[in-house]
Amino acid sequence: MSITTITTHVEPAGGAAPEAAFAAPLALAEAHGARLTALVFPAETAQAEATLPSWDLARMEEDAASRLREAAEKRGVACEIRTRSSFAYGVGEVMADHMRVSDIGLLTIQGSPGAGQRMLIGAALFDSGRPLLLVPAGAASFPPSRVVVAWDATPAAVRAVHGALPLIRAAAETLVVTVTDDKELRAGQSGIELTHLLARHGARASFRSVKRAGGVLETLAGVAREVPGGLLAMGALRHSPLHNMVFGSATTDLMQSGPAVATLLSA
Repeated sequence: MSITTITTHVEPAGGAAPEAAFAAPLALAEAHGARLTALVFPAETAQAEATLPSWDLARMEEDAASRLREAAEKRGVACEIRTRSSFAYGVGEVMADHMRVSDIGLLTIQGSPGAGQRMLIGAALFDSGRPLLLVPAGAASFPPSRVVVAWDATPAAVRAVHGALPLIRAAAETLVVTVTDDKELRAGQSGIELTHLLARHGARASFRSVKRAGGVLETLAGVAREVPGGLLAMGALRHSPLHNMVFGSATTDLMQSGPAVATLLSA
């Protein structure tokens, strides 16, 4: 698999400049010679429409689209921009629909996601069938210096590995990690075998077993942050609210608090 088409979302009505939202997708598109599809609309639609007149929203969307168009031209990235006038259904459905005909989705997350952004993430992750890359604002590095693969031998983890292959091949190193003494990520000899597969794909891969320190997501992110420009690849599971309340969930933690490091997810 190679990355030829990327779908992203640009928030025009947030407090941050729109450049924060499209820096990472432009960098990824430039690194892989890919085409970028950018959806420019407020994720927190109800809040934006309640606090801003419709003409102000339209002006902000057009301004963000204009800035993105100019930035893409400067970097030589082919970019298609779609605003709210291009569709008339839910923001999550829009993101998932466009991702289905892309190779990967990318969302830049500023702080903890709001309700609308969590809806966007959930639809992109669970309804598109494609990998989703969540990037903290200002933290992206492409190609990544290291890809940390969270390995528990589940189908979701397998899909995350294969979704991350273009990034793994380009990275300086890949580390397959299994979190021990934890119910969510079980240890397995297959982690070592996975490094052999990745080596056949041209990766410089090694295996490490780590003990849980705090939450599973916290442990994995800590390993990814050991090297500047690191990226975490992990499977995502949709649990019932009761399961999350009793056992917790790395996926839920990520959607509620936002990524501490660039994270590729696949369901």
